Amino acid sequence: MTVLGEQVRLRDIPTCFDGVIPSAIATVDSDGTPNVTYLSIVHRIDDEHVALSRQFFKKTEHNTIVNPLAEVGLVEPETGRMFMLDLEYTHTETEGPVFERMRTHLDAVAAQQGMANVFKLKGVDICRVLSCVMAPCDFPEPLPPRTPDLEKAEAFSRVVGDADDLEALLHGTLQACEELLGFTHGFVMLVDESGQRLYTVASAGYSSSGAGSEVSAGEGIIGLAAARRQSVRVTNMARDLAYSRAAQASASGEHAPRDTTIPLPGLPTVQSQLVTPMLVRRELVGVLVMQSERAGAFTAQDEWLVGMLASQVALAMEALGGIERTTAAAETSDDERPVHVKYYPDDESIFLDNEYLIKGVAGGILWRLLREYQDERRVEFSNREIRLDHTLALPDLKDNLEARLILLRKRLDERCGSVIRMEKTGRGRFRLVVARPLALVAAAGTADEG
Repeated sequence: MTVLGEQVRLRDIPTCFDGVIPSAIATVDSDGTPNVTYLSIVHRIDDEHVALSRQFFKKTEHNTIVNPLAEVGLVEPETGRMFMLDLEYTHTETEGPVFERMRTHLDAVAAQQGMANVFKLKGVDICRVLSCVMAPCDFPEPLPPRTPDLEKAEAFSRVVGDADDLEALLHGTLQACEELLGFTHGFVMLVDESGQRLYTVASAGYSSSGAGSEVSAGEGIIGLAAARRQSVRVTNMARDLAYSRAAQASASGEHAPRDTTIPLPGLPTVQSQLVTPMLVRRELVGVLVMQSERAGAFTAQDEWLVGMLASQVALAMEALGGIERTTAAAETSDDERPVHVKYYPDDESIFLDNEYLIKGVAGGILWRLLREYQDERRVEFSNREIRLDHTLALPDLKDNLEARLILLRKRLDERCGSVIRMEKTGRGRFRLVVARPLALVAAAGTADEG
């Protein structure tokens, strides 16, 4: 139990540094006049040092120069207990690991509020902690920290080792986040062939899977984590996340723009978000995104644990690079009305009955399958022949083909599973099932018209 006036170790109050409740800082100038303001970030370096964000606070900056002593009030969000830190300013850093971590966190908050490039971190003030004591209060002791279940963690390692295709691996990853940490809402995005965009390929806990939704590197919280190769943990969102949408160019010869935007998976009242890059030797293969409707849902310990899971999954994805597989799908329909399929070669997007289905590499693959079905009534295909088809201009990236086939299968299941679907017939082989007549139309600009 914490006793009033007794020194408290910073490691014992980790949630005070999560930014759920703003921290106040008090400084004095040369004649003793006090100044109090609020900080965006108080970052614990170790039990004897903290880092404070330096932004627009000219008075605080001036006072720190003339008098290096300051006091910071931290609030423990789960109990309301307040802790007072007596600090001594030592120096300011404008680069290095601590600066980059705090800069990424601040940029993520700005991106969440649609104010990217507005809040700039000038530096981080490194301070020595002279004392940390609890202020008088009647609030209870916090609950014991959640400890990871090592048996379940070991079981997840077996799931990763036993996965024989990418889909099973990603499903097991999201299941592990729920069973190990209690995170029921999450999704996985992988890097596309350009290396500049990410697309959703698996999700759990949402009313819509968001399969095929995209984010550019550097765009919003997810894109920022991907571009910086750093985890981003936002613990208290003042309002719903607003993801920017890139305007889509209209098709050649069309008078109206084609909307090829698929909404990201998301909770309507999301308060906390954890975005973790999946890296193999510093190369980005994707991101793992966790969300919660509770403020402060993700702790620093959660961030470390999810980071380890993400690294393990990334290595497993690399090992699965040569394994090709497709999956099963849904029911069919006896409706004989033709389905109009329109293909746009500029971005390889496909629309079914004027509703957007998919684009990019997966769109090009589907167009090839549908044309061969229409021209030759062919329904049996293999991953290998698709990989070797140079007309598709598939990028030479591991896992890309399998990931695109998973994405394609999911989009078909969600949008038109009763009309077109893909069924696994063996390892690296699948069958295209078409339940209704097709009317294929290629937009202007391709030799495949008609």
